[in-house]
Amino acid sequence: MRPIHLLAGLASTLTFSLASLASVTAHAMEPPSPSSPIAKEEATFGTTPARAAAPVSASKPWNDGSDSFEVRGAEAPIAKDPPPDWAVLHAGLRPELGTFAGVATLAVAHARTERFYGVFSFSAIRSDVGTHVGLAQIGLGRSLSDTFAGGAQVSLTENRARTFYGLGQFALAYNRTLDMVAVTQLGSYNRARSFSGVAQVGPYNVTDESFKGIAQIGAFDHARKDFSGLVQIGALSAVGPELFGEGTSRARFAGLAQIGVANTIQGNFYGITQVGASSLVSGDFVGVAQIGGLGAGARHFRGLAQIGLAAVSGDSMGVQIGAASVALDEHTGLQLGGLGNYAGTVHGAQIGIVNLAENARGVQIGVFNHAKSLRGVQIGLANHAEDGVLPWTAIINMGFGDDDDARVASTHDDEPRARPTGRRAWTF
Repeated sequence: MRPIHLLAGLASTLTFSLASLASVTAHAMEPPSPSSPIAKEEATFGTTPARAAAPVSASKPWNDGSDSFEVRGAEAPIAKDPPPDWAVLHAGLRPELGTFAGVATLAVAHARTERFYGVFSFSAIRSDVGTHVGLAQIGLGRSLSDTFAGGAQVSLTENRARTFYGLGQFALAYNRTLDMVAVTQLGSYNRARSFSGVAQVGPYNVTDESFKGIAQIGAFDHARKDFSGLVQIGALSAVGPELFGEGTSRARFAGLAQIGVANTIQGNFYGITQVGASSLVSGDFVGVAQIGGLGAGARHFRGLAQIGLAAVSGDSMGVQIGAASVALDEHTGLQLGGLGNYAGTVHGAQIGIVNLAENARGVQIGVFNHAKSLRGVQIGLANHAEDGVLPWTAIINMGFGDDDDARVASTHDDEPRARPTGRRAWTF
């Protein structure tokens, strides 16, 4: 074991201690339950810093800070002499270091370091570090860390860290973390289990559990569980486990806007707007406007306006505007359809060429108006209401009934007919 010699001039910049790092590394060092999904993911995550590469023991998948390298087979691990500690500066072809505290490590090929405290580490091919505290981990090939705290991981091909606290990951190809607190991930493919920071930026951005930040910006943005931020902007912007999955989930978008050619949420939307060629929410939309050039759809819409070539909801409250406006169950407000409107029950007004409702409570204005139960006024060339003043009229028809909830009186016999009350199934 070599003694650690620190230059006096570097003392002010190298005041790192294991005690000050305890709060940063505690989460990464505490072993999760071996049977938990998190433990299984961590065991197969792909970082084996400071290990001389062999299958990693499933019972000990994290860097435990021991002072020895191990080549661990399936049955009997083989011990090796502990790696040396080093101070100030170290260069080599394939260095294997225990603790480094100083300025930099340089490797021509593959560097393994258990604990790095310094300015930067560089490897031409691959860099593996257990705990990296410093300005940068730089690799032309791959930069891998169990725990990274400091500045940035930078590489041409891949950056990977189980736990990351710092400025960000920057790669031409692939950035991957489990838990990340940083300014950004910037690369062609960015993925994190949980991201807390400013933005993921690249053609393909994914979070498996949660995104908390300002923006996901790319061609394809996918928050598989929750998105909390300002905007999600992409050709395809998605929240939820599946892109176009059936039914709802507990996934949630909470922010200002989801903007893309296609926007999908398999869950609930809470924000200002969805804007795209198509905008779909399988659960609740609570906001100002849902806009889809081709179609806008939500199971439950609560907002100012739902606008699309087809505006479709299970039930809605606000304004539906489209060539066709459809509320499968109930609409409260205005339906404005260029070609037509349909609602199971409408409380308010339908304005279009053709207006259809099981139960109309308000006004229907169009060329043809139809309602099984009418409590209000129909204005059009042809009007039909089974319980109106007249079943068929031209220009105007009215309906005044005392029974306003569950039954519709037939004009052809004395038997009342039950109003449809069952909710229709809703999927994307």
